[in-house]
Amino acid sequence: MTTTDDSIGQALNIAAPVKSRKPGRPRAIPVELEHVVANFHRQGHGYRAIARILREEYHINPHYSSVRLVLKRLGLLPA
Repeated sequence: MTTTDDSIGQALNIAAPVKSRKPGRPRAIPVELEHVVANFHRQGHGYRAIARILREEYHINPHYSSVRLVLKRLGLLPA
């Protein structure tokens, strides 16, 4: 019994942290494009215009409210 208990203890100690994906739905606007959204906002574009530009130029289809949430997360809009 001692060898079995030792092997289980060693297996638990050796376990490396596993990098896993967060649960839930993927973001509508990837993190890599958040700076693009911020730049268009600084240029004076509205939420719907930014969503349209992302659809036409970057081939993603976000809702304008997703654009608003990104700007809010970046601190460019009041909470």
